[in-house]
Amino acid sequence: MSHKHITALATGVLLLACSAAAQGRDPVLEMFKAQRDIEKRLLGADLATMERVQDQLRGACDRLVRLGDDLLRAQKDGEDLGSFTARSADLRHAEAEVNDLVASAQQLRTTIGARRAYLDQVLAEIRRMEEATQATPDDLSGRWIVAVEPGSFSGAFDLRLDGTIVTGVYQLSGGWKGSLRGTFIDGDVRLERIDSQQGFVAVYTGRLVTRDTEKRLEGTWDATNLAAGLPTSGTWVARREVRP
Repeated sequence: MSHKHITALATGVLLLACSAAAQGRDPVLEMFKAQRDIEKRLLGADLATMERVQDQLRGACDRLVRLGDDLLRAQKDGEDLGSFTARSADLRHAEAEVNDLVASAQQLRTTIGARRAYLDQVLAEIRRMEEATQATPDDLSGRWIVAVEPGSFSGAFDLRLDGTIVTGVYQLSGGWKGSLRGTFIDGDVRLERIDSQQGFVAVYTGRLVTRDTEKRLEGTWDATNLAAGLPTSGTWVARREVRP
């Protein structure tokens, strides 16, 4: 698959997650489900390719055996050296074709094995996340309405906590969107912001606090992608979204 196709798939998964968040569904879970569907389609394509290669290999092996039998029979019948040389050349071509197809089949088996292993991991994560929805909610998982300064950026962080590991997606005003990863330990949160276009752009650190019975995340951020003319640090605050 080309880099262009991979980028398009990744963008589609991200857009699906953002759409899920807007509809009140878990965007991280939806990302994994979308990835599951993509991997299943790719696995189906790989298996179809392997079936085609197996058919080609079967035909190539049949030709190789037939050419070898023909050469042996012709030599027993006293065929001259010129004919022997021509038949040997045909055999070499047939052997090369078989070798190429064997190499292709081996590569496909490696690819399919790796894809099956990754798909099993995705399926296990989906099961774990679906089971977690039945558990007692933690202090971090959910949607947070975020304000970032300087620049008066606003948006949302959709976070999921697994032990001390945080994953999620985000959208900010100005068209910024991407994924989040980090940790949450004893009330302290650290998030790495991975933009869908710019890559790793900032680190957000903060603490979960209670203000007038409202839980909030408050802290500072530092840029890792120091583009000219853009702020390199600032503050941020997030309030958990209350759904009706």
